[in-house]
Amino acid sequence: MMAAMQNKVAIEPPVGVMARAWAKAVCSEPGSSTSPAKLEPVLIDIVERLLHLARTEPFPVPQARALGARLAEAPFERTRMLAHASRWLLGFPSGVPGSLVATRWPLVASQAIDSYAQALQERALAQQEENLSAKVSLRVQEIAALQHRLQHEATHDALTDLANRTLLQERVRAFAADPTRGVGVLVVDLDRFKQINDGYGHAIGDEVLVELAHRLREVCPPDTVICRYGGDEFVVAANPRRDTLSELANLVVAALRDPVWSSAGPVPVSASVGTAFCPPGVPCDFTDLLRRADRAMYSAKSAGGRRFALADTGEAAAG
Repeated sequence: MMAAMQNKVAIEPPVGVMARAWAKAVCSEPGSSTSPAKLEPVLIDIVERLLHLARTEPFPVPQARALGARLAEAPFERTRMLAHASRWLLGFPSGVPGSLVATRWPLVASQAIDSYAQALQERALAQQEENLSAKVSLRVQEIAALQHRLQHEATHDALTDLANRTLLQERVRAFAADPTRGVGVLVVDLDRFKQINDGYGHAIGDEVLVELAHRLREVCPPDTVICRYGGDEFVVAANPRRDTLSELANLVVAALRDPVWSSAGPVPVSASVGTAFCPPGVPCDFTDLLRRADRAMYSAKSAGGRRFALADTGEAAAG
């Protein structure tokens, strides 16, 4: 009985003691980011299982490789651990030379190490693929955002961020395609805006334009398109009923009547508005519609400004 126990001790060395010493040595090296307390229990478990395979399995390769793959998990997931673990496992004194365990150990250990290396490589490739996928996804988002910005810049005024002429014409065509509603256009021209530029400077003039664009957004319905058509001229297009077009024009005149508080102080403003309407079911020529609204605007301006005029009647109404 005593001889059998001594033989067992000789064949199966104190794994825990050796694993503890190895873990301390590895963790003492510069750049180590783990602790012996994390390495030791994992290594002991793997080695004891490999020793069991060497003792009991006539063909231990699949099981040894499965155990080796486990080493690729924490805390052995860093590639630098592969060399340390490989040297230790291959040099591990598995038993008395010539014994069954000692004879099988090189096969068991090498298969575990090979599987460990393969698992690390697969993990690294998966991480690279994930990183690449994330970069591609980010790049796609950046390109989409750039395309959106370029599209926005191509269809909007740089100063006021209102629609430009291109977008205005597109929206009017869309309005005209609705057979149930007509198309209404308002031409808005600021009164005496040249005096503002001459008296206050173009920078203040720009502040005025930005503020008036903001006011137009506030009073116009959500489905309305508001365009900065020229320097101090705006065009508003909508799908209104004929009887509501004058209501909208009145709101616009009122919104552009109060002084603008600029960095130079209050700037008096007002606007003349001309409207034109194309009934539903009637072919809508945008150029003609705009020309009629423009003539009505000049009628309002000739009447003293600060008012609107309807193209169909030519009568000017103070807002």
